[in-house]
Amino acid sequence: MANKPLWRKIVKPLASLKLAVFVILAMGAMSAWGTIVESMYNDARRAQETVYHSWYSYTIFALLTINLTAVIFDRYPWKKKHIGFISAHIGIIILILGSIMTRYYGIDGSMAFNIGESRDRIMVQETDIVVYSGLASGSARKVYEEEVKYFKNPPSEEKPHIISIGNDQIVIDQFEPYTIPQSKVKLSEKEADGPGLRFQISNERVSESEWLVVGSRPFQTKALGPARIVLSKKGFFSYTGGNVLLLEYTKGKEKLEYTVFTESKKGKTRTGVTQAGESIQTGWMGLTFRILKYLPRATETWEYMPIERSGDGVIQAIRFKFKGKDYWASLNSSLRLFSDDAYYIFVFANRQLTLDFGLKLKEFRLGRYQGTMRAASYESDVQIVKEGLEGDKTTISMNEPMDYNGFTFYQSSFQQDEFGKPTMSILSVNRDPGRLWKYLGCLLIVFGIVHLFYFKRKKGNS
Repeated sequence: MANKPLWRKIVKPLASLKLAVFVILAMGAMSAWGTIVESMYNDARRAQETVYHSWYSYTIFALLTINLTAVIFDRYPWKKKHIGFISAHIGIIILILGSIMTRYYGIDGSMAFNIGESRDRIMVQETDIVVYSGLASGSARKVYEEEVKYFKNPPSEEKPHIISIGNDQIVIDQFEPYTIPQSKVKLSEKEADGPGLRFQISNERVSESEWLVVGSRPFQTKALGPARIVLSKKGFFSYTGGNVLLLEYTKGKEKLEYTVFTESKKGKTRTGVTQAGESIQTGWMGLTFRILKYLPRATETWEYMPIERSGDGVIQAIRFKFKGKDYWASLNSSLRLFSDDAYYIFVFANRQLTLDFGLKLKEFRLGRYQGTMRAASYESDVQIVKEGLEGDKTTISMNEPMDYNGFTFYQSSFQQDEFGKPTMSILSVNRDPGRLWKYLGCLLIVFGIVHLFYFKRKKGNS
């Protein structure tokens, strides 16, 4: 017997059934573990980051690709009866390659905008830390930017993530993937800070209680659907329309002067003086405004309570040290830090990608089930905006996405205020360069399976 060529000696063990069984069992175990992780934390992204996009997951799929390729060459010289077998195996390999293209070159994000707004940026899952620096009298410039994968490699006090900028350091030593943010308002020690008040606004159907803190600004506004509550230093706020309850303060005085503006009556409808414990009848849908607590100087801080799993209102947060002081930053937030001769803006956020075109939301329509507030359908009318020009109007609904310039826009969800009025449309945005390859792979797999059964049947009848 002639000696086997070297390539066959290499291919034979790689095409073995034992390796195929190992790969199949490993894939099953990985899939089971990914499902368990997603269920434990109620978080699909955590399963993706720690299981499906881990080194051992990639190793398993690399072994699968090697095994399939070796099996194909192990059948050489190929015959007509091998067509279905080879087609199915090549289809699986192409499917894997298409998935790799999607993973590394695809885009999966979201775009949110109010009616009449234009957007040309999408938010994706990847998270970045960005630091801007500036002198006291100048504008800030970007001095640091890095993608962080804290699900896989969380910082700790023993192994912190250190960001060095000039002579200063930002030391990140804690990552909490699931926290509940809580606002805490307290009396400020800074004489320059403005007041804060906790209010309640209610009628027969709605009751809401919140803080309104001026801080270092001349006034602060809280939007409540068709109405606004404004706390302002006396003389700084100018009415421009809408339903507005204006509360004006004067330093050193506990009482506030109030003015009610009503859009339907084209301006001022009521004035007076109020203080903590007193109520104001706004005249809007029977709403009553009541001041629960008033602080003449107030500052607002945020606390983040770690919890075990994801859910509504849950957000990522990191803790870092700067100049000997601890700070917390939640995802998609920014903090201003001060050193002896400069200031920094620290940003922890999802990455924003800029498109070469924009979308303008012209109209949003919401349909509800009869007699309920449940959404039955919702859709957005958008226009493509490119180089300052607006294109034709296109409707994006729950079952009718829009394709443009390689991107697909899906109607994902919406936001509404406490009165049930839609305030924002949210689109899912996807670009998948591996989609055609995955379709091709699936077609080859189906063709191979059909051919195998056809050939087996034809052989059995002969």
